[in-house]
Amino acid sequence: MPYRQDIELCRAETIGGAGVSEAALSAELAALAPALDRLRAACDAGALPALTIAGRTDDLAAITETAARLADHCADVLVLGTGGSALAGRCFTALGREHAGPRLHFFDSVDPDGFEDALGGIDLAGAGLLIISKSGATAETLALAFALLPRLADARGAQALAETCAVITGPPEPGGADSPLRALAAEMGLAVLDHAPAIGGRFAAFANVGLLPASLAGIPPQEVRAGARAVLDTVMGEAKAADIAPALGAALTVAIARERGLTQNVMMPYPARLAPFAHWHRQLWAESLGKDAGASTPIAAQGTADQHSQLQLWLDGPADKLFTLIFGRARGTGPSIAPPAAAGGGADWLRGRRMGDLMAASQAATRDALAAQGRPVRVIEVARADGRTLGALMMHFMVETILAGDLLGVDPFGQPAVEAGKARARETLAAMAAEPAAAKGCPKG
Repeated sequence: MPYRQDIELCRAETIGGAGVSEAALSAELAALAPALDRLRAACDAGALPALTIAGRTDDLAAITETAARLADHCADVLVLGTGGSALAGRCFTALGREHAGPRLHFFDSVDPDGFEDALGGIDLAGAGLLIISKSGATAETLALAFALLPRLADARGAQALAETCAVITGPPEPGGADSPLRALAAEMGLAVLDHAPAIGGRFAAFANVGLLPASLAGIPPQEVRAGARAVLDTVMGEAKAADIAPALGAALTVAIARERGLTQNVMMPYPARLAPFAHWHRQLWAESLGKDAGASTPIAAQGTADQHSQLQLWLDGPADKLFTLIFGRARGTGPSIAPPAAAGGGADWLRGRRMGDLMAASQAATRDALAAQGRPVRVIEVARADGRTLGALMMHFMVETILAGDLLGVDPFGQPAVEAGKARARETLAAMAAEPAAAKGCPKG
């Protein structure tokens, strides 16, 4: 397994304070036995393709061929998408920094200044687009595509768009009309890969939504799926919930919230290449379980930076948080540290050490300081930050989220409140169109 999970510092018997009791944890683990049976049956029946897609290989050729085509024609690829259409891709891209392929730039904001600033360092004459929207009607993604395609056509020629652009979007409903994005792709001759209809965006890391950016970043898709399968295989076996890492994680998060009233769930990776994972997890947990007031609030953090910005609150503020720290094996790695004589004796404790030694010491110090204060700390240790490890972590937390939803009585799929917000945005835009000319340009909110 590419990672190891340790919850010892979450137990009341170990840390007291806000730790979970053995009785509370055991009760949730017992409740997970039928939940695991339901999940296994759904996987066997093909009803959870977000998980079982990890075992497929038939779709990988289309992903790698599209990535190769874009890489052959582009020095930069601009990925247009928001939420689940972008966060997995950001995670994989952070792993591929030494790759010699095209640079990936993620555009998910429609702030006009930010848009122009992000474009400032990109030569569109060597750029391409990857446009991702399951619905094909995501307002931000459409706005970005409508703004960029004319500029790209001017820079490269309209005939080049077929070679330098690709679209991932859902197929139309039987007998239904094409979405705006699919219609745009057809009009401009852009290649289209179907977004799996039964996989929601935040669960699409192992589909083309996540694996096409991964392939562009030099991360082999089969490596990602291998890590995911390693976790799913443990779930689908005969083991008890307590011996299945994501099931134990689900029982822990629900039990500690119910027993101790912990309402916040901090995810803090220390390896910099896993920093985007905290943001991916934040959406997965919030959008899946943030219904009927049933879930804790996810908080994305990063070590070591947030030791200096949030640790004061975590140690001395409200005892309402469960901490998940992701550790890398950093000791003995990185550049040597040699304080100059001018530093005096105040930096001698760094002399002869490596940068990774400081990271390892910081990981341990944060863990121990939180535990000493009675704050529950789950530690996940990874040997390396690569595609297999990230695939395993993503599968772990997908399964953990689904099982936590079962315990909470919350459907982890769908996002009705998000859809309500999108509808209001469309209504506001329609109202803007009807405003008198003199009122336009005067924001009301």
